[in-house]
Formats: sequence, structure tokens, C-alpha cells
Amino acid sequence: MMRSYKQYVAISILTILVVFIFGCRGEVIPTDSDMSNYGWSMYESGEYVDALDWFTTAIKEDSSHSDAYNGVGWTMGHLRQADSSVYYFQKYLTRDSTSFKDMLDFYAGLSFAYNAIGDDGNTRLYAQTYFFGNQNSEIGDPDWCFCHKTDINQLDVRLVLAISEYRLGLFAGSQSSINAAYGDLSKQLNSGSNNSTATEYVDVNGNGEFDAGDEIYNGEWQDSGTIGVLEEGELKYFDEYPLNYDHSTVLGRTYLANHLALLQGYLNGVNGENGLNCSENDGQGGGYCQ
Repeated sequence: MMRSYKQYVAISILTILVVFIFGCRGEVIPTDSDMSNYGWSMYESGEYVDALDWFTTAIKEDSSHSDAYNGVGWTMGHLRQADSSVYYFQKYLTRDSTSFKDMLDFYAGLSFAYNAIGDDGNTRLYAQTYFFGNQNSEIGDPDWCFCHKTDINQLDVRLVLAISEYRLGLFAGSQSSINAAYGDLSKQLNSGSNNSTATEYVDVNGNGEFDAGDEIYNGEWQDSGTIGVLEEGELKYFDEYPLNYDHSTVLGRTYLANHLALLQGYLNGVNGENGLNCSENDGQGGGYCQ
């Protein structure tokens, strides 16, 4: 039987493909980047032990791979091994002090890790000097969030900074950080979305937005039942924003502590729904994502 030229070409190509697919396929060896990607997949699924294995293997393959150190640091934090988290974040930073894509991830991670082990001095250093000190407002940096767990964002860094300053007796700094946190929250605080005691305010100027001159709940109320628990209908007390307490007094420091508790309760309860716009901005410090 005569075969046409087209039939011959088709058979030849099919033969080549079969040989290539089934006869010449080599072993696929994952790169250090592949291992990190697998690690982040496990991390995002909450499988932290498996994630740690992938990240540490990636470091063994390439001890200069920043993403693997970043992964180990964050994963160790979730495994409640904050001291090990510090070790791995710092180990990479001592290797490479130049600018790299995810520097804010490292500085935020160190802020949280030092806060967890009670080192307020280093918490403040990495939150204030390194984290916020490396956000470049001149190029219009958006708000930072952690791309692999986007309910972690710069509001959490603000909070641990304010807590560390309070513990260190730097009450003016703590008040400033609290005001900055409420400033970030102002993107979500409006008359139609008061879904937390930490967001309750009085819109004094009537513009439908939370801004300077409005009054915000200060954590105190008229306890008519004298049971120490806020009940429906009891009168709450508000103070003008920005907060300006006399922190040289016990009362002023008490109000600051109230706001720290309110912010912490808010972030624990509805974090990720706070109105921050985490948009992609690769190459400008990292950690910006949707």
C-alpha cells in the first residue's frame, strides 16, 4: 500500500514523541526554589512540620537561598519555637546585609519572634527601625502584609511595637504607635462597619469617616451592675482622637493599656478584614500581595 508523504511525516513524528516521552525521560530533581515552594504550600495549609522539612532541605541544597530561611523563620514561629525563629532569620541577615525582595518579611518575623520571647528592646528595634524604617513612602508603598498568610499585616507589627514601648516605659512612643495603628484602621473604621469594641467611635464632624477630632472608645464604661463585665445598654466612655493622655499618671497609662488590649482583641478577632490594601509591588521590599 502506498503511503502519502503526510502519512509518513505523521508516523515519524509520533515515533519520535513516543521515544522522547517513554525512552528519554530523565529523573526530575527539584531545585531549592521548588523545595521552598513546596514548603510554602504546606505552610499555607497549616502543615508546619512538613513545611519545615522542605525549607530546611532547601537550605541544605543552597545555604544562600533567602526564601528558605524566611520559611524556616515563620514556620518555627508557628511551632512556638521563637528562639529558633530568631536564629534562622538572623543567620540569613548576617550572610546578606544588602537589600533583597522579602526584607520586610524578615523584619516583621523578627519583631514577632522577639516579642514572643519577651525581648522588648529587640522587638522595638526590628519593628520601628528596620520594619517601618524600610517602608518607602516616597514611592507610594502600599500596606505590608505577609503573602503566605495575608491576615498578618503591618497592623500586627504596629501592635507589638506599641506593646514593647509600653513595657519599656516609653509611654509617649507607645501612644504614638497606638495612634498610628488607629490611623491604619481608619481605612476600615466608618459609621457602617463598627463590628468590634475596638472600632467604636463617635463621628463628631459627621463626615462618615474616622479621623482627627472624632472620639474613640477608651475601654472604660459605667458599670451599673458592678460585676466588672460590660453589659448591653451600659454607658461607654470615649476620648478624642488622636489620643493624648498624660502618661505620667497612672490613669493615663491605664488608658494606654486599655487601647493595647482593644487593638489586640480586634486583630485576633477579625484580622484580614481591616481594610488594608496589600497589593503586589515586587522589588520594593517585598511582602505586598493581594
